[in-house]
Amino acid sequence: MKLVNTLIRIGLGIVLLIFGLNKFFWFLPDFDFGDNVGAANLFQAFTDSGYMWPLVGGLEAVVGILLIIKKAFPAALLALIPISVNVVLFHAVLDPANIGAALLVAILNTYLIVRNWEQFRHLVK
Repeated sequence: MKLVNTLIRIGLGIVLLIFGLNKFFWFLPDFDFGDNVGAANLFQAFTDSGYMWPLVGGLEAVVGILLIIKKAFPAALLALIPISVNVVLFHAVLDPANIGAALLVAILNTYLIVRNWEQFRHLVK
């Protein structure tokens, strides 16, 4: 089971690092929002803002690196919560067709928090 948890942690870290770096270097294709104007407009607004994508991308990349090297592991998992919630909600409301990856990240984050609950127990006393 330890090997599975390690693979999940490193895999999630790699995914976050790739998606985080993509917000700086744009090496992956953008989502195809089709006729969904709301999703396309919000995505474009985040891109045009000049700070939102670097903020989110930087946080994703840092969390990804921390998960890969297992440093500040509990803090990395906590920092990922608002990102994963917002990405899931964005896709659930505006772009349901592309929700798969967002759900996977949220599920894996939740799994890692549950598996390491002793490190978080004091936060919810």
